[in-house]
Amino acid sequence: MKKLMIISLAFVLLILSTNCDSLAQSSGPCTRIAYTFYSANAGNNGDVYSVCADGSDVTRLTDDPAYDGAPAWSPDGTQLAFVSDRSGEAQVYRMDADGGNVRQLTTDLQNDQPIWLPDGQQIAVRTTDGQGLWWWRVVDLNTNKMDDLTEASFDFFFQKQAWSPDGTQIATMSLKEQQGRNDGSSQIYVKAIDGSNERALTDNIWANINPIWSPDGKQLAFLSEMHGEYNVFALYVMDAEGGKARQISDAKFTESALFSWSPDGKQIAIGDIFLGHILLIDATSGRSRELVPVAEGETIMEPAWQPQHTDLKK
Repeated sequence: MKKLMIISLAFVLLILSTNCDSLAQSSGPCTRIAYTFYSANAGNNGDVYSVCADGSDVTRLTDDPAYDGAPAWSPDGTQLAFVSDRSGEAQVYRMDADGGNVRQLTTDLQNDQPIWLPDGQQIAVRTTDGQGLWWWRVVDLNTNKMDDLTEASFDFFFQKQAWSPDGTQIATMSLKEQQGRNDGSSQIYVKAIDGSNERALTDNIWANINPIWSPDGKQLAFLSEMHGEYNVFALYVMDAEGGKARQISDAKFTESALFSWSPDGKQIAIGDIFLGHILLIDATSGRSRELVPVAEGETIMEPAWQPQHTDLKK
């Protein structure tokens, strides 16, 4: 395999300072991180970019005046699902990893938060009727048929589903335990794919949200206030079978922060609209670095780390 060309820091800064108006050319295969890029300077509503995990080869994948964002990789790393309002309402699309072959997947109501199921043949989406009700549906990529996964609820704005890598379990958060807080705490739950054997992994007075499985299915990362500050979140990791949660970084985030494990489970990429940039955090030591520099008036967020598969292995 050809040696990867490392783009210099100056070149990355040049790309960002010019508002990324031109599409960068890929210098070769690498494990990439997709993300959403905003530029207030250019009146940009959001576009999907990707970059090698070492910060090189920044590549623009969408170029539309509408909002494009919330990228999610297919399990084999060859496609991305994303959200766009280019049709007038938020809908889910998919495209090849290089930004080509864009196809609209959902057409009714409003849909966001695409999540690929482990089989790679279905994508779960969060749906709203625009009147306050939220629920989850799944679209079959072979037939385009959509089926409900959950009942509609006014609470589902806050919930996100996470399938285990082997497809046998789902992790989610629940507001059903109030724990004495006026605004309600939320706990992390894991259950079998058929809804049986539900168990709580957290049990405290704090908000615990957005669980994400590690690639080997042995751990869950999530955001929590359990360090003792309401409405301020830190990143935690715990065993998928339960046990004590471990705060892996002193960095603080809002509830809007989204994050993604590296394919080897050693790092977590996390971005927050109020943070403005994406951090790569070592899951053991907590050391962190910025993925790419961000100029004034620009924001990058919603990172999604490309899964490792045979075509990408060196």
